[in-house]
Order: sequence, then C-alpha cells, then structure tokens
Amino acid sequence: MNLADQAPPVDALLQMHQDAFNMVTEGVLWVDITGRVHYGNESAAKLLGYTTKVLQRTSYFEINPHFSMLGWKRFWNRLQENATEPFDTEFVNADGKLFTVRGRAGFDIYSIDPELCLIVFTATEAGKRDADLLEAVQEDADIGVWEINFTSNQVFVSPQISRWLSLSEERRFYPAAEFLGVLREQVVGDIYDDVRALYKRLKVNSGVEETRLSLRTPSTDKHTAPTEYLVRARSVENELEVYKIYGTLMRPEAGSSQPVDRSLQEELLRLALDQQFESVFLVSYSDRKILYANDRAAEMTGYSKRELIQAPTSKLANPANAEEIRLLYPKLREQRYLELPTQIRRKDGSLLPTLARLHYYRKGEEEYMIAVNQDNSRQEAYSESLQLHATTLDALDEWVIWLDAGNGVVLVNEAARRKLSRKTSLPLEGMPIEELMPDLPIPALADIRQEKIDGRSRSATDYIYSTTSGDDRTLQVRFAQVEAGKQRFLCLICRDVTVQYNNRRKLQKTKRRVDELTKQLQSENETLREQIEQVNTGGSIITVSKKYQRILAQIAQVADTDATVLVTGETGTGKELLAQSIHKFSNRGRKPLVSVNCAALPENLIESELFGHERGAFTGAFAQKKGKFELADGGTIFLDEIGELPLDMQAKLLRVLQEGEIQRIGSTSSIHVDVRVVAATNRDLEDMIAKGTFREDLFYRLNVFPIHNPPLRERTEDIPVLVKHFAKVYSDRMGRNITHINPKDLEVLVKYEFPGNVRELINLVERAVITSQSSTLNLSASLRALRRNDRTDENVSFRSDKIVPFEMMQKQYIIEALKRTKGKVTGPGGAAELLDLNGRTLMSKMNKLGIDRNKFTG
Repeated sequence: MNLADQAPPVDALLQMHQDAFNMVTEGVLWVDITGRVHYGNESAAKLLGYTTKVLQRTSYFEINPHFSMLGWKRFWNRLQENATEPFDTEFVNADGKLFTVRGRAGFDIYSIDPELCLIVFTATEAGKRDADLLEAVQEDADIGVWEINFTSNQVFVSPQISRWLSLSEERRFYPAAEFLGVLREQVVGDIYDDVRALYKRLKVNSGVEETRLSLRTPSTDKHTAPTEYLVRARSVENELEVYKIYGTLMRPEAGSSQPVDRSLQEELLRLALDQQFESVFLVSYSDRKILYANDRAAEMTGYSKRELIQAPTSKLANPANAEEIRLLYPKLREQRYLELPTQIRRKDGSLLPTLARLHYYRKGEEEYMIAVNQDNSRQEAYSESLQLHATTLDALDEWVIWLDAGNGVVLVNEAARRKLSRKTSLPLEGMPIEELMPDLPIPALADIRQEKIDGRSRSATDYIYSTTSGDDRTLQVRFAQVEAGKQRFLCLICRDVTVQYNNRRKLQKTKRRVDELTKQLQSENETLREQIEQVNTGGSIITVSKKYQRILAQIAQVADTDATVLVTGETGTGKELLAQSIHKFSNRGRKPLVSVNCAALPENLIESELFGHERGAFTGAFAQKKGKFELADGGTIFLDEIGELPLDMQAKLLRVLQEGEIQRIGSTSSIHVDVRVVAATNRDLEDMIAKGTFREDLFYRLNVFPIHNPPLRERTEDIPVLVKHFAKVYSDRMGRNITHINPKDLEVLVKYEFPGNVRELINLVERAVITSQSSTLNLSASLRALRRNDRTDENVSFRSDKIVPFEMMQKQYIIEALKRTKGKVTGPGGAAELLDLNGRTLMSKMNKLGIDRNKFTG
C-alpha cells in the first residue's frame, strides 16, 4: 500500500485541527485532566501575553485563578455529562493582571489519548466597560431603563425604577400582567389610560412616544403629593411585527420643581451611545446625509466624527451596491425595520463586512434612518475556519459519516461519498444508514454518550463492505458522539484495513502450518510413555496407589454432575489438582475454571473479588469490575482455603449457592450465574462450627460430595513414581540428561513423612535436578537435610519413628525460612518465595501460628 494512500494518524488530525484554530481571532486552549495546557493558538498566546511555547508549559490554574485541582476535576466530570458549557470569568495574563473573558468549553473530538478539553474564549473588557458606563449614567443622571419583550412576555426594570416603585431591588424581570397590575395601583388619576393608549400605538407601529406619569408609591402617605415622571418609549420591529418596546423613566431632581435638563440628558445619552460596541448612524431621508455618528462608527470607518457629520452616505457605500442602496430607503419606509448583511467602505478604501440593523423614524414631516452596524469580519473568518475543517475532512482517506438520532445520514465527507454514491442514485443525505451499510450494528447514541461519561472506550467494529464490482473490503468502524448547537449526532469513522487484515490472515495461516509441522515432528520422535503415565487414570494426577484409585473413582462419579464438591486434606496434597480434574472431565470442561485463594484476599476486598463492583461503588473503584463468580459463568469456581472466609462473607456466599445470583457492590440489580462450586480446606470445619467460626448451613451446602485427599505418607508407594516423573519434567525443562536414580535414596524418601506432602517432594526433586552434575539424580544434599536429628522443640527432627503434628511442622518450616531470609517475608529472596507460597497466604499463616517476624531481623 502506498504511503500516500494511508490516512493520517489521529495525532496528525489533531495537529491539523489545532493549526486551523490559529486562523481564528478567539483564544483557544487544549487542557488535559490534570490542568496542563497541551497547546494554545496564536490568539490565546496574544491575549494572555505569552509565547506559544511558554503557553504549552503553563498550568490552566495559573491562567484561571478561580480553579483548583479539585474544582477542575468536578468541572471535567460535569463537562462529560453536559458535553459543552459556557463560562464568564476572569483570566490572569503574563503580567499578573486580571481581565474578563467569556467563552465555551467542551471536549475536542480529535483528541483520544489524552482526552483534551477545548476552551474557546474572547476578552470582554469592552462589554464590561459599556455595562459599567450605562450603570453610571442611570445612577448619576437618575434615569431608569425598562423593556417589554413580547417574545418572552416579560418586563425588565432597572434598579432605579425598582426603588421608585418600592419593588425588590434584587428582582429585574416580571411577567407583563403582574407588572401592569403593580403600575395600575400606583398611577394617579386617568393617566393609566394614556399609558395604555401609548402602549397600543407602539405595539402596532414602530416609533418614539413620550408621556408623563404621576405615581404614588405604597411607601408614601396618601396625603403626600404624587411624584412626576417622564416616560420615553421606543418600539422595535422585525420583518413581521413589533417584538419589543423599551425606553427610559426620568423624574425631576429631588426637592426641585424644575424639569430635568434636556441638554444633560442628551449629553449622557450621547456618551452611552459612544460606548457601544456597534456603530450607530443617524441619516436624514431628505438629503441622504449623516446627522450623527458615535465613536464606534469613527473607529469602524477610519474617519473622524467631524468628517462623518453631514457627509453623504455614498461616502461609506460600496459603489458596486449603489442601486441596491437607492432602493433601500423606500423599502425601509414600508417595512419600518430591516436587517441585512452589507459592507462599509473605509477611509483607506477597504471594505468591512457588517450586519446592518436599520430602523425607520418619523417626526412630523421629517424622516430618519437609524443604522446600527455590527462588525461581521469575525463571522466571515469563522466561516473560513469551517471551510478549512470541511476541506481537511474531504482530504482524508477514511470515511466520515454523521447520523441523526434516527440513524439517518446527515453529512458525509468526500471519501465516503465517492464509495457510497455507487450504491444508489438517490441523495445520500436523509437515507437510512441500513440501506447503505446493511448488517452494520449501529449502537444507540445514548450508549456512546454514557461510555464517554464513564471514561470507557468502545472497541472498533469490523464490517465487510461489498463493492459494486463484487469485491469484499474490510472496514474498521469507530463510533463517536459529536455535538452541533443543541443537537447530538453519531459519527462513524470507517477505515479500510483490507490489506492489513489479509496480511494478518496470511501470517496466521503460515503460523498454523508451522505449528502443525512442529507437532508432527514431536509426535514422530515421541518415545513410549513410562508405566507411571499409563496408570495415570486421572489425567495429570500421578499415582499407582490403590487407595488413591478410589479418589479417582469418586472424581469419575461426581464430574458429570453439578453437585458441589468439598475437598479436604493437608496443605500440599494437591487439592487444586483434584478440582482441575473434576472440571476437566465434566460437561463444563470447555468453560473457564476460576481459582480463588480465600486466605490470600484482604477482608475489605473479598466481596469485590468474588462478586465484582460498579464504577464509583467505593474509593478507588474507577471502573466497573466483574467478580470471580461472573467470570466463571458456565464453568467451575474453585474456592481454596474456604475455612479462611470471614463470617459475613460466608453468609453472602451461602445466598449465592442457594439462589444462583450475585450482586455487584454498588448495584441494585442481581445477575444470574451458572457456576459449579468446588471448595477445599485443610482445616477441620466441623470443629470450626463448634467454635462458632464457620456457618453450619454453609458447611452442609458445600459438603454435598466430600472427597478427602490423603497425605503423601499414606500413599508411600507413589513416592518413587512421583520422583521419577518430576525428575524427568525438570530435567527436560533445564536441559539436563537425568536417566538414573539411586534406589537407596528412594528408600530414604519412602520412609520420610513429607509434612509438606507432594509440594515438598516437588521442591526437593527440583533442587536435586539443579545440583546434578551427571546423569544420576543428585538427591544426596536433600537427604542430608532430612537426616539432621539435632533439632529441639524449635528445630524439629525428621525421624521415621516419630510423627510431628502438622501445624508444628508448618510453624518450623516458616521459622526456618524466616531465619534464612532474616525476617524478610515477601518479595525476591523472601520467605514466601523460599516456601513457594503466596505472600498474603504466608502472612495469614504466621498470624495464625503466632510467629513474629521481628525476632528474625538483623
């Protein structure tokens, strides 16, 4: 496959995605879950006063002082639920100064490892300044502002009006009916009817109206003269109707009967207009000249305000649009309000794209146009950025398909369009994906969203796609959730992996052939099995003992049933081997056998290990986990050292055995499991029942079919057979040629009681193979250790005429191991390794036998 035909990796897509953001004016940061900034575009670096390289070494907590690590993680989790979130806060620049910003945060779909939060922001200092100045105008000039919005049917009032009407200063919005009711109670005389008439006129036609109000607030005495106010109102139309009325409410100076100074009002209103972010022009219909322009208009055009006043509007118009502008005036007179994209010709001759909102106003015979222009260059740049993204997606070899909630195709990139268009002559957009890619399992959008929230990743799906020429291609399909506005879409990313899969299949076929030839060669060179293997009726169980043959017969009886089996016997007798044989010869043999050492599990984790847990069930449960019972579903679970289970867990295990159901920690629902239980113990459970440390009902539930595994000292005829078997196993494994065993050494071993049973014998043979220098098995060193008879109570002797209690033997073995390791229990060179035991199991036994490791340190 040509490298040029391969799709760029995900990291390359992310890089192209980040490069594209360098073309936008908003600041953009990519932040990981630890708060480290992975990348920032050029606008972000400029707004924050950093270089792009320095920005990538910065923590988000240095930029946004309102976040701590804990707060950021909460925000991250909330963002996974909401997908995107706006913010209005303060950032700190490189000089340590605060400035206000507004933006939106969400996850970047192009980032996979690590997942990155995309933070898009812009500085809002100018908007804050406008709000502050408007508040100063209202406070210092004693002017209140209000608005009636017919879309939401609500009335907004400023704090001044709230105080004048004795309303709550914390409340700004009122339902229209409620506010008119408040106003009616406080209006004096017949003026309320004048207000309603003014309201009706403005609701029908746009324009400017004013009237006077006499108000008596609830806090004033009924004998007190009402306060006079002046109401000015303006209506705003869209293409269909008046959608809001807004205006001011003013009163004379306190203690003065003189009206408000109109010149002061006009000066303050001009100041407010000059602080607007949009340009404002007042144009006369009679001569098409500019009568007023605010400061923003001067900034936007490049002219001074003096140059703009009395200038013809043609000075700012694009000559190519002269005819459209000429027809604009009669159209505005007819419709009263227009909103349209246009261009302003700046002083340097360049054209600035704007969005113009035009209002018609008439006073007597004079007609005016109020033009409010918003700089639209950012939107055009954003449109270019979208085009860049679309072009990049179309350049990919991977198919990218967006589906709506009903699995209908919304959009496809060029690679997908080229292939799928050969399937149909109909437009792809709107078609069900099932018609284009039949048999492709499409997950529910809600499932993909939940997986993202839970931090889980769905593996890719392989899909065989048949081309129109009859060829089959293998597509690797990944699913992702994407959002646009308030809608969610399912995104399919399909990569053609036919070549890779064909190569893999060829490699697997070749490997299978090599394995077959290897097995054939091994079969041809295989010698006759020894007699020990011929009498091994129990699979991997090695025995010639007639007593042990009865054990094998019991296994044959119970294997094909689902009965619970309890295997008892001393440590090292091979109880797990019996469990494996029961499983192997049962009808569950092809299902899993799951082994659990109950003594090796910490008490606080036993329930989680056996039954599993849900994500978040307890501290540290970062993901859902299946328990051993669930993993063994359909097969067998082997519970070794069952006597070590705490009483509370014994009760829960009994419920599982009786009902066949488990319940994960943190879940309220039960899960049915089909599991055959084989338990084992080296302890006297009936004695434990008498002492109250083991449940009697659980014992009877486990003891359905008991099998006692005899110790090696009761089947001494197996010792020579086992020595020969394990000598061959370890000599083959280590590349030694062991062909002879001294019969006298075997006689000594037969007389030895083997307190560690088969496990001890295996370790003894393995050491002998390691130390062998010839074809004869070197058992001499191990035999010398067995002959030592100078041990006291703390050093047990191994004499054939004395039987040592098993627990005492265990205790001496552990003490000897601790002496040799100087008190080290676990890890390389520790006593657990020396005794071939699990570290937790050894510590449990030490606690039980009262052995203090500190006595052997130093």
